[in-house]
Amino acid sequence: MFSHYAFQQQQLCIDKQGAWAALGQVDRALLEGMLADSYFAKPIVKSTGRDYFNLNWLSHHTKGLSIGPEDIQATLCQLTVTSIAQAVLPYNPQRLLVCGGGVHNPLLMSGLAQHLPNCVVESTMAVGLDPDLVEAVCFAWLAQRRLDGQAGNLPSVTGAHQAVVLGGIYV
Repeated sequence: MFSHYAFQQQQLCIDKQGAWAALGQVDRALLEGMLADSYFAKPIVKSTGRDYFNLNWLSHHTKGLSIGPEDIQATLCQLTVTSIAQAVLPYNPQRLLVCGGGVHNPLLMSGLAQHLPNCVVESTMAVGLDPDLVEAVCFAWLAQRRLDGQAGNLPSVTGAHQAVVLGGIYV
């Protein structure tokens, strides 16, 4: 049976290069149950994080299942791959630039390439942007826009009513 405690202990570790997920098998029923979450049906633009996808969310989906932590990790990796592919496929992308920790996970990267066969899947490093620094670069760009008195949002992307100068300067 799935041990909540064991998973909590394991989840404190980083799944370096997807090695932990590679030990498991994807549980198709669990994957389908997680993909049925209403979040995945929401239209773009959307964003979330640990506030929604966390151990409580996972425990809800694994409750009563007899599944090992490695299989849960493999299924979570597949959830990431499938949800990304489903989100971008309607746009028929020819290239997908990946950044953040997932770019270091060969299981995730190969999964994306398999799910997006007509698309080049590669790290943002291919365009000279370190995949581990994209968020920092974004915040630096937003800060520069603020200092220049220029809008830092794009209403067609953010859903805002108008372009506005973001942030504040405090001394």
